[in-house]
Amino acid sequence: MKLVINGRFLTQPASGVQNFAAGIVTALEKKGIAFELIAPPSQHTHFHNNVKVLGPKNGFLWEQFFLPRYIKKQKNTLLLNLCNAAPLSLNNQIITIHDLAFEQKKNWFKPAFKKWYQFMIPRICRNSKMIFTVSGFSKKEIIRHYHIPENKISIIPNGLPELKTANGNMIRGNYFLMTGCGNPRKNAAAIIRYINLIEQKGCKLVILKSQKDVFANVELPKHRAITYLNDVKNIDYLFLLKNAKALIYPSLYEGFGIPILESLCLGTPVIASDLEVFRESFGDLPVYFQPENAGSFEKAMEMIEKKEIPEAAREQLKNNFNFDHAASQVLKHLETLQ
Repeated sequence: MKLVINGRFLTQPASGVQNFAAGIVTALEKKGIAFELIAPPSQHTHFHNNVKVLGPKNGFLWEQFFLPRYIKKQKNTLLLNLCNAAPLSLNNQIITIHDLAFEQKKNWFKPAFKKWYQFMIPRICRNSKMIFTVSGFSKKEIIRHYHIPENKISIIPNGLPELKTANGNMIRGNYFLMTGCGNPRKNAAAIIRYINLIEQKGCKLVILKSQKDVFANVELPKHRAITYLNDVKNIDYLFLLKNAKALIYPSLYEGFGIPILESLCLGTPVIASDLEVFRESFGDLPVYFQPENAGSFEKAMEMIEKKEIPEAAREQLKNNFNFDHAASQVLKHLETLQ
């Protein structure tokens, strides 16, 4: 069976979902697996020697019309989609659903995006040959919302990107770090309410933002102890993460939590909202708190003063979450469809 991979992610800003796709593709390539990576016209910064550019359009139109038209002309071909979306008109495909945040009764997304995903995702879940997801929590969510048979859904673990950091002194003094705060469900406002508690610790708050068109607008207030940084390069982000007093991750809903994994593997403590998926993936390594409770947050800040991430725990996380292992799981499931 010929394997074709949906390369639309190459045209999108890199975030957790796109990095997952890039990691899987790279790992499959290293294993010598034959596949065709198809992408819309764009300036592809990765895999440029192996990408087959298809069609005059990009984005939604490319994925829903030009890509399936190409697949239907091939014989004995399977399409692998790694970033949530997939063609509605195909059934000879595997899809990857990272989370169902758009199904929550919250105004986290712009209405058009939310309605489209609520229309598309259940249909591709029912029509595809197999569904991949990144955690047991997300698997349960897919079953609960769409009544998909459990044996149709397989967990493909997330991987850890290269933890290469920059050098320098980007932020002076002690600081806590929050990331992804252009996304309402990251819940940055909850922590900003506690900025005086952070100041009392002699610290500041560094907030990383990257606004995407799909998210509802987030207005965050200015404060003398808050530094906002927009669209930070990955190498600088990892430097900020490595040198932070702690990562604060007060998210309301997640399918996994890549920044927590990165932080722990760099040896930086994590203060995280007490979500089921975080406990599933990271156990007791983060310090958990209730974002709406000031006392809970204050106690968490006290606990991280003595919190260390043992080297053995860091190595275990790297063993549990790596793209080589993830790609092996993908291949194992592909073999069942031969």
